Amino acid sequence: MKHRFYPTLAAAAGLTLVLSACGSGGTSSGASGGEPATDGTFRFALQADPGALNPIMSAASATAELSRLAYDYLVYQDPDTSEVGPWLAEKWEETPTSASFTIREGVTCTDGSTLTSQTVADNINFVANPDNGSQLRGSSVPTGATATADAAARTVTVTTPAPSPFLLLNVGRLPILCEAGLKDPTASNKKSLGTGMFEVTEVAANDHYTFQRREGYNWGPDDTTSDTPGVPKTVIAAMSPNVSTAANQLLSGELNAAPIAGPDKDRVAAANLDSVGRPLPSGQMYFNQIASNPTSDPAVRKALIQAVNLDDLTQVITAGHGVRATSLVAVEPRACVYDSVAGNIPDFDLTAAKATLDAAGWTAGSDGKRSKDGKPLNLRLVYDGTDDPRNAAAELAQSAWSELGANVEVIGGDSNKIIDVILSGKDNSAWDIAWVQINSSLPSTFTAYFTGPVPAAGKNFGSTSNPAYEAAATKASGLTGSDACDAWADAESELTKTISAVPFSDSVMNVYFNKAGLSFGKSLNGSALRLYQ
Repeated sequence: MKHRFYPTLAAAAGLTLVLSACGSGGTSSGASGGEPATDGTFRFALQADPGALNPIMSAASATAELSRLAYDYLVYQDPDTSEVGPWLAEKWEETPTSASFTIREGVTCTDGSTLTSQTVADNINFVANPDNGSQLRGSSVPTGATATADAAARTVTVTTPAPSPFLLLNVGRLPILCEAGLKDPTASNKKSLGTGMFEVTEVAANDHYTFQRREGYNWGPDDTTSDTPGVPKTVIAAMSPNVSTAANQLLSGELNAAPIAGPDKDRVAAANLDSVGRPLPSGQMYFNQIASNPTSDPAVRKALIQAVNLDDLTQVITAGHGVRATSLVAVEPRACVYDSVAGNIPDFDLTAAKATLDAAGWTAGSDGKRSKDGKPLNLRLVYDGTDDPRNAAAELAQSAWSELGANVEVIGGDSNKIIDVILSGKDNSAWDIAWVQINSSLPSTFTAYFTGPVPAAGKNFGSTSNPAYEAAATKASGLTGSDACDAWADAESELTKTISAVPFSDSVMNVYFNKAGLSFGKSLNGSALRLYQ
């Protein structure tokens, strides 16, 4: 098992069960290789309208995308190295139950007020208060967390009643509103009340959002200021939900940046534009271990992995634009970078797969179909059936497992159907294999899905009982830094070794740039945007 560890932990990622994978981001230089432009307009494609702009009330991806222009975080995490650097906080400390931040001096808000440690603490406590209804409660700010400020020391200290894995950067990635935004949360739905490089100046819902550069901004990552060459004067987020339309606008120069996927990706890539890419899981395989199902047998789970070529499956499910997954944790920036797959799952070998089943008593009849103690090897694969590549991947797996001697039913559906099957608790035995992606940058996210009660009482949809995983996860929850990553790597390896979960594919969706780029990171943060001549 290969892994890398970093001393300052991970960015928070909102937990989402998804049935297809696409993401955006990466580091880019100027797409045209020109000189930095002065006081230009940066236009990018917005795929969905956020409705409301308050970034600490909504977990919607569109809200988060726009908030990155107008709001800052306490710390910045490099997506390539997972290393953490200063932003609104100039230094920090953590324990398993606390995180402390020293707020830099001289940070100002759009209304001219000065950001204080008390304001930062007020943000955290606002989100933590269930009466306020923030969708970030329980993710960016753990349930039960409280924050206190020391004005003289310029510090904010967050504490939790029990160990909270990755507390530092869960809180460190919370968008910080200024005091005026906290006093009237609805005021931030149509304007920005933050400390970011840009300020909202025009809201045209379902059409565009306009932002203007704030002069005097000098606290961005990578020493970015409002005077840094190439920083736009104006940013326009223009609604462009159709990928083909966005691709056309990008190629014509009407847009400076757009996320592109699907058949349009090849023609945009052919234009030799710079791009940045970020992986998200596209193939995570889970097995139902409820006692009545054949996949409760470790030999069956092992044989199923031996019988299908995961390299081929990766290429099919991603339409040739994916890579083999090395961990369940695929969303960048990741808390820990490690490989829980290599050396922990068996190699592709159909002959060995048949031998595995033979040894476990799953014998083949005259028709080649297997059974044990009179019970046929019937399998139900539940998966996202809303696009052709995933349907083709399901057919590939069905064919491979049928050749092994199983009767395989593929059950495709949209996200609502899949979640209803595996998480509703109506019938926890109604599936055997599930392809459903859990989007997270934190290994701690997965504990709820592999421990505790089954649906509907809990989230342990695979009825998993793995004492070794539980012990390693418990140990990891009480650690910080590289020690925590070490334990989480061990924990996830217990899942892959027992074939409880097998991440096999990550997709990479690119954001392409025309006469533009990012100076750092993989997201359209306001202080990272650059224009080129």
